[in-house]
Amino acid sequence: MLAQRCVDRLRAQRRVEPLAEDAEPGAAPPADPDRDRYVALVRDALARAVARLEPRDRLRLASYYAQQLTLAQIGRVLRESEASASRHLARTRREIRADVERQLREDARLSDDQIAVCLASVVDDPGTLDMKQVIYD
Repeated sequence: MLAQRCVDRLRAQRRVEPLAEDAEPGAAPPADPDRDRYVALVRDALARAVARLEPRDRLRLASYYAQQLTLAQIGRVLRESEASASRHLARTRREIRADVERQLREDARLSDDQIAVCLASVVDDPGTLDMKQVIYD
């Protein structure tokens, strides 16, 4: 539901954006004034969420995102099937997402709508957010 609201909000915003041929040549789209703040909030929340993971889950996450191993390779390393590696990785991502959203709600005092915009902003343009740095710090 939260994700759908985020998508709906982005679509609504894009409806009023000028088309590429209508925009001034070389003009950059207007910057979101909160984007840098959102990236910093998500980076911090993400780092804390990853740090709280069990070592095996952190290893699985690092293997997939930082080392770019396949699920089959991760399964061999962790002595589990490819399907199990996939299920565990999906569960870990859900846990991280829930933890990040909880932190944004409780620590940063963002509303659900603000959280959706925050996450969408970071997903659209992660900027300096580096998953390798988040995982290994």
